[in-house]
Amino acid sequence: MTKVLLVDDEPILLDLERQILEKKFGFSTEMVESGEEALKILATTHFDAIISDYSMPVMDGLTLLRKIREHDKQIPFVLFTVKEREEVAIKALNSGANFYVQKEDSPHVAFTELAHKVTAAVELVRAEKDLRIQHDLAIACANTKRLDQVLSLSLSAAMESSCFDAGAIYQVDERNHITLITQNGFSPGYSDHVIQAHLIPLFFPLIHGNEHTFRDHQAVHLYSKILITEEEIKSDAIIRIRQHERTLGLIHLASHTDEQALGSSLQSSLQGIIIQIAGHISDRLAEDALGESERKIKTILSNLPGMVYKCAYNEERSMEFVSEGSEALTGYTPEELVVNQDPTYSSLIHPDDKIRMMEVIQRAVSRHVQFKLTYRIITRHMKFRWVSEQGAGVYNNEGEVIGLEGFVTDITRQKVLDDKVRISQTRLNMLFTNMNAGCAIFHEVEGKNKFVLIDMNNAAEIIEGKKKEELAGKSIEEFFPAPSTEILTTAFLDLIEDGKPRTLTRVPCDTPDGRRWRELYLSRSLLGHTLEIFIIYTDVTDQVRDEEQIIASLHEKELLLKEIHHRVKNNLQIISGILKLQGMRTVDPVTTEILQDCRNQVFTMASIHELLYSSHDISRIRVKEYVENLINHLKQEYISTNAQIQYIIDVDPDIVLDIERCIPCGLILNELITNAVKYAFEPEGEGEIRIIFSHLANTYQMVVADNGRGMPADTGIKESSSLGTELVTRLTHQLRGDISIISGEGTTITVRFHDEPGEKLLI
Repeated sequence: MTKVLLVDDEPILLDLERQILEKKFGFSTEMVESGEEALKILATTHFDAIISDYSMPVMDGLTLLRKIREHDKQIPFVLFTVKEREEVAIKALNSGANFYVQKEDSPHVAFTELAHKVTAAVELVRAEKDLRIQHDLAIACANTKRLDQVLSLSLSAAMESSCFDAGAIYQVDERNHITLITQNGFSPGYSDHVIQAHLIPLFFPLIHGNEHTFRDHQAVHLYSKILITEEEIKSDAIIRIRQHERTLGLIHLASHTDEQALGSSLQSSLQGIIIQIAGHISDRLAEDALGESERKIKTILSNLPGMVYKCAYNEERSMEFVSEGSEALTGYTPEELVVNQDPTYSSLIHPDDKIRMMEVIQRAVSRHVQFKLTYRIITRHMKFRWVSEQGAGVYNNEGEVIGLEGFVTDITRQKVLDDKVRISQTRLNMLFTNMNAGCAIFHEVEGKNKFVLIDMNNAAEIIEGKKKEELAGKSIEEFFPAPSTEILTTAFLDLIEDGKPRTLTRVPCDTPDGRRWRELYLSRSLLGHTLEIFIIYTDVTDQVRDEEQIIASLHEKELLLKEIHHRVKNNLQIISGILKLQGMRTVDPVTTEILQDCRNQVFTMASIHELLYSSHDISRIRVKEYVENLINHLKQEYISTNAQIQYIIDVDPDIVLDIERCIPCGLILNELITNAVKYAFEPEGEGEIRIIFSHLANTYQMVVADNGRGMPADTGIKESSSLGTELVTRLTHQLRGDISIISGEGTTITVRFHDEPGEKLLI
């Protein structure tokens, strides 16, 4: 609705003018009776046009026009008067009036012309204003690349075109999410959740269909009372920003000062601005998307472990585009390969690979399929590199190839690793095929704990007497017959459970050739979620049988040795008995003593043979048991001795000796204990003899100590010439040890020798 200010000093004519313009032509009018009043209301209220009488007291129409033009060059001004003077019309037009209308006798004709002139002037001013706004917006948007700035400029243009004093722009994404981007003229609270939670649901109908919504004060009060209470707006408009069937955003315009009534012409003008805004937003979104796409492509190309290229389809493969990865790959920058073409990419290819490579490319291009190549290049630093190239032809509308596009990556390390893997695989295959032990591989099928044979080597075929093809697909139970089945099943379950390899020895298997024995090594490997069982095995039947023969032979020899020890012991006991009989027939106490000593020495040796005969180990003797037997024997021999002697035995129970060292030790103990019994104590006295046998630091230590009278001060082991002393000395020398004597309140004799047979004790 066009809002017009009427200025006339005749109240009756002024009221008639108002009624005709409002009722017949639909204008909105306000009336004043003087130029002074007109200037005052223009300072606070916006009007689309001014209609003024010429002849008025104090300030005529021309004067009013000149004063208005000092502040507003655009507002339409129509001079409406009954005077028919040509000079008045000329002055009015020269002073900036848009039209000059004379009052006629017929009101119908005069007011019709007046309404037409006002409408034409208003539309002309609006058109000029819209053109200026659109021109300024286009220049401003062309000078900025940022979407937020484009939206801010667009909002200002929409507010200026519509004469609303507040506005906001919302952006709508592809999922129809509505986001407030910028606002102008509203209070800070407009952006808060409370108002936005009310507005955004109102916007959804516009996204899905309606182009715009214009609301007067009554509609705003009815449906959006919060905007009146919080923002004090009088009217508003919500307009969709749309481009190519896609909603880009929304503009919310509002007026705080008065109720805006948007007529069809103003709506059309505003829609023109909105279309331009949609174009600018769409352009910026497209530019942003293109920039983001280019950035992503650049990031991808710069981080690819290789070189992306586009080249001509010729022998030199002249490069038209090369990514930055070319320098890391070839040593040459993209500028050197593309701009200078020094060198050409074709010159980097190894001569031995060039012909084959071109043939593959030509064949792929002719069939319109991709090609994939592996070849060598020579880098700037004269190093060979293996590369992999994958690409395709570029064709024109006629299907003719005009170039190549593809990707080249360095596979030197992969090539070296592949060669190593191939060599390792070859070695493993040779080892698997040619190893002497049989090897069978079982693969898990049909769920857990079900395995079948998938491969076996030549040695396994020889052991089984069948070819791999005959046994493939057989289960473990079928491959290894009873009675090994139960043993293997248990071992497999344990292997699957804990994954620890294990060895099974002497597993019996019944074959057509009779019972055979096998030794098996089991391990597992996990391939993805599938288990494989590896079994390395050998036929140990001959070994088992040989061992059985050896064991039988050893058993026979062991029985023979025990029999020998038994007979030696019996013979020695016979000798001991003869010596005892001779002693009983002898009255000479010296001779009797000598015979008794000989009997003790014979018993010492016979006791060893008796222990060996009754022992499971016929080569080693437990020293503690032997010493205890010897002491018990000596107690019985010297039971008639007047002295009361207590024997204390402290022998390490873990010490064992062979017969070669046990006999000398027994004879030494016999001599030392006998001497202590005979000479260490007073008649009718009491005494203690301590026997110690220990092992420490690679040395055996044998101690015989008494708490008797002790040896004379001038008597030593080396100075003594008695037979017993000489025997002890010789036996110690036989052990490659040493002997020491400590005499005082009692006597302590210590014999030490090395724990390794034949090793001399280092003193």
